[in-house]
Amino acid sequence: MIVPGIQSMSGNSPHSQSSSPTRARQVRTAMSEQLPPWGVLVLESHHAPDFSMQWREHAFVKIVYFLSGAGMFHLDDRVIEFSAGDVFVIAPHQRNRICDGEGTPSSLYVGCICENVLKAEPVTVEKIASGKLSGGSRQTHFVASTLRRMVYTQDLALASCGVDMMIDAWRLLRGVTDFDCNRKEGNDAVALEPSRVAQVTDAEIVQQYIDELQTSFLEATTIDAAANQLNLSRRTFTHLFRELTGTTWLRRVRELGIEHAKKLLQETDLPIASVAFESGFADLSTFYRRFTSMVGQSPAAYRQQVERS
Repeated sequence: MIVPGIQSMSGNSPHSQSSSPTRARQVRTAMSEQLPPWGVLVLESHHAPDFSMQWREHAFVKIVYFLSGAGMFHLDDRVIEFSAGDVFVIAPHQRNRICDGEGTPSSLYVGCICENVLKAEPVTVEKIASGKLSGGSRQTHFVASTLRRMVYTQDLALASCGVDMMIDAWRLLRGVTDFDCNRKEGNDAVALEPSRVAQVTDAEIVQQYIDELQTSFLEATTIDAAANQLNLSRRTFTHLFRELTGTTWLRRVRELGIEHAKKLLQETDLPIASVAFESGFADLSTFYRRFTSMVGQSPAAYRQQVERS
């Protein structure tokens, strides 16, 4: 379904290897950008070597994160180089297209946010300008991690999906317009209210955190951030976490990431680089090393084994 007022931009991809409307491999033309009723969509696109994109103009904000590849990004009469790790913002009604370099087809994630969602952030919207972000690695990491979480939320398709996607869309908009590079990790986490803390034990607080970690592990940053979120000392948090789970916080977060990676390898044909990204690993070599260590075989070998069974 297309949100009212949103212009659908379709690109037929006859050689796509995925049936998902939000994921596509070996695409030769740009994917269709049809937003759901809540007005927020994240697409994942892996271009074929002969990919070609026509000029597009749309009534929503588009945020593009390049996982790999290189080429030129055209914004009206501006031409800007891009490579892996770059983030671009395209304001509503801005003509744009992507031209991959020869031999460097790109893989990218595209966040689309409709005008109705933008109306809730009028001050932020005024700051939106098309171009390549220049806020440094911290800003890029923020955008990448937010898009990663949105992909996860979108795939879960829970009843709260629309609300969760809109919340992350607002965070994403702020991240690309007014990002504070001096913000410390954990400051944006919501601490439990004093009245709530008084009613439960420390162990119950940590147990609730452990339960929620099953679906929020991609947001986990550091032990200190987790402890601060719960208004607990690092020592108390780590002691109770190990007591309740039998393992360390870091080990558990890694296990959840690898379990999610195994699920993606079993159920999708995503490139391994995308599996790594969507499982919380920014570095592909680290993912390979961690996966092999915990599973006993490489991601590719694991996928082949699943396909044979």
